[in-house]
Amino acid sequence: MKRVKIPDAERRAEDYPHQLSGGMRQRVMIAMALSCGPKLLIADEPTTALDVTIQAEILELLKRLRDDFELSMLLITHDLGVVAQTADRVAVMYAGQIAEEAPLREVFYNPRHPYTEGLLRSVPKLTEEGIARRRLETIEGSVPNLLRLPEGCRFAPRCAYVIDQCTQQEIPLLPVSHEHRARCIRFEDVGNESARTIDHG
Repeated sequence: MKRVKIPDAERRAEDYPHQLSGGMRQRVMIAMALSCGPKLLIADEPTTALDVTIQAEILELLKRLRDDFELSMLLITHDLGVVAQTADRVAVMYAGQIAEEAPLREVFYNPRHPYTEGLLRSVPKLTEEGIARRRLETIEGSVPNLLRLPEGCRFAPRCAYVIDQCTQQEIPLLPVSHEHRARCIRFEDVGNESARTIDHG
């Protein structure tokens, strides 16, 4: 508990969960996970329901502990800000599959799957272009029922780049580069507005 920066750790070890703040409870969970000396720490939404200040503290703590304990960390989150602050490598998942996998900068600056592109477009941007846009972009449609998945690419019913081949067979993770893979047969066209086959705008 000292390692996760809980003040007066000996006394607080006797406290019940309801006596601790959200940030403190999260630190206790991290301490419990580290107590067995793991090589891999899996953190599933570690900053949910925490205010921005506490969230930043928890993320900084996780990064420090990762280095101190020489462990790998698998962070599961829907928050792209948390991803940008924490990850070295990113796997974007859609409908139970990895849609794209690459180093952090590649995913953010060179997305090669339409779902990744859609996620990044839906994030508000405090730039002149972002402010002028007024409305946030959305990804049309809904996530498929996992018991009745569409034929071929699972993202095809919502995809702006969809062509007939996308719906004919399962799409494997294809190599974009040495460290970058995407589950899209049109990965070279992603980001090219003129290559879109459907205008969701």
